[in-house]
Amino acid sequence: MSKDMKQVIELAKKYNLIIKEETMQFNESGLDFQVVFAQDENETDWVLRLPRREDVMPRTKVEKRALDLVNKYVKSFQAPNWIIYTDELIAYKKLDGVPAGTIDHNIGNYVWEIDINNVPEVFHKSLGRVLAELHRIPNNKAAELGLLVQTPEEARMSMKQRMDNVRTKFGVGEKLWNRWQAWIKDDEMWPQKTGFIHGDIHAGHTMIDKETNVTGLIDWTEAKVTDISNDFVFHYKAFGEEGLEALILAYREAGGYYWPKMKEHIIELVAAYPVSIAEFAMVSGVEEYVQMAKKALEVKQEQTTILCTDCRMGKRIL
Repeated sequence: MSKDMKQVIELAKKYNLIIKEETMQFNESGLDFQVVFAQDENETDWVLRLPRREDVMPRTKVEKRALDLVNKYVKSFQAPNWIIYTDELIAYKKLDGVPAGTIDHNIGNYVWEIDINNVPEVFHKSLGRVLAELHRIPNNKAAELGLLVQTPEEARMSMKQRMDNVRTKFGVGEKLWNRWQAWIKDDEMWPQKTGFIHGDIHAGHTMIDKETNVTGLIDWTEAKVTDISNDFVFHYKAFGEEGLEALILAYREAGGYYWPKMKEHIIELVAAYPVSIAEFAMVSGVEEYVQMAKKALEVKQEQTTILCTDCRMGKRIL
C-alpha cells in the first residue's frame, strides 16, 4: 500500500528526518517498495524506501549486512548507507552521480548517459578499480555476517547443478549443452579463488559522474562470495569483447585477481545465461517467460517437457 505525501513526511519525522514537501518525488514502479526522493532542511538529498507489505522487510536483512560490510572496507566508491533502518522505513543519503543508463520499457533498452559507441576509457578504468577493491573484501568477514560464501569448487558445482536442473525441466539443445559441459569440465577456465561480488552490476546500478568515472554502486540484494566473473557479465553483453578486454586490463592493473582464461571464462558464463532465464520461468510460471526460456535454451518443441504443476502454481522449485 502506498503512502501519501503527508504520511511520508510524518513517518520520516518520526525518525528525526525532516524533509521538505516541495522537493518530494515519488517512484511507484517497484513491487516491493514505494520510493521517495526528497531533500532535508539542509538541502541534502535522501532516498526513502517504504515497504508495501510486511513480508518485504525480512528479506532486506542480507542486503543490510552486505552494505555494512562494503561501507566498512571500500574507499574508492560509494554504496548506500542505511542511516534509518526500521520495519517501516529505510532511508539513506542519495549517492553522488547518476546511473550510467536507465531502462526505457517503451523501447526495451537502456537510455545511456555515456556514448556506448565510443565508451570513454575512464569508464572502463574506474569500474576496474571499483571491482578490484570490492573483490578484495575479506571472504571470512562476509562469512562472519552470515552471507553466502562459496569456494571455487562450490561455485563451479553450483553452476553444474543449475544446468542439470534446467535440463531436467526443459531440455537443452544439444549444441548448447555440449558447450556448457566442455566449459564445466575445463579446469583452466575456472578461477582458483572466489571473491565478494555485487552480483547484479548493470548500467542502472552503476553511478557515474560527468566525466563518466564510476562513483558508486546501488542495489546490493545479490551480494555474496562466489565466482567474481559474475560482475563482468554485463560489461561484455553491453560493450562486446573489446569492452571486456578493457575492463579486465583495468581490473588487473588495479590489483584484481586474474587468471589466463579469465576472458574466455566470462564469455562462457554469458553463454550460460539461459540457465537464469529458465530458473526465472520456473519460479514465475508465466507462459511468456517459459517460451522465452525454451528459445534461449535452443529447445526443439518435441524435446520440451511439460512445465511442472508446481511451476504453474508459482512455487519455487529450485
